[in-house]
Amino acid sequence: MATLSTPTITLGAVNGSKRDVTVAGTMTFDASDVGRTYRLQIELFGEDLAGDHLPSGDGGADDLISTFTWLAGGLLLRPYKAVSVLTAGSVNYSEKRAIDTAKLDEDAGTEIVGWADIHTPIIMPRSDEVYAQVTLGMSPVSKRSVTTQAGLGV
Repeated sequence: MATLSTPTITLGAVNGSKRDVTVAGTMTFDASDVGRTYRLQIELFGEDLAGDHLPSGDGGADDLISTFTWLAGGLLLRPYKAVSVLTAGSVNYSEKRAIDTAKLDEDAGTEIVGWADIHTPIIMPRSDEVYAQVTLGMSPVSKRSVTTQAGLGV
């Protein structure tokens, strides 16, 4: 049975309006996985913690920031990487993407964190918390039905 280690996320250098984000970890496969193909999916979320001073309009649920994509032949992108298991054991992965800094600013705006004096607030950007959700699963199986005409305007 395939397992994942707890992934690490590293926020790297900012280049213009993008910031490097690297997600890394280890996939471990046993003998029953050999010959199977798995899907590795990586999503970045902004976490809303208790005590965050959220901007108005932020519902408090974790926000999907980005889904990593991979080339799937030609110019087609897909939201997973196919991992074919050739032998049992551990396989390290490390995926880096340049993400818009505006997307990483999941708690936009500023907040007052104190007062320099009674007339001068100390204003700071809201803190942003980001985590990676990594999923390793079997490729789903799907089959298309025949087309049925429902009539005009339906």
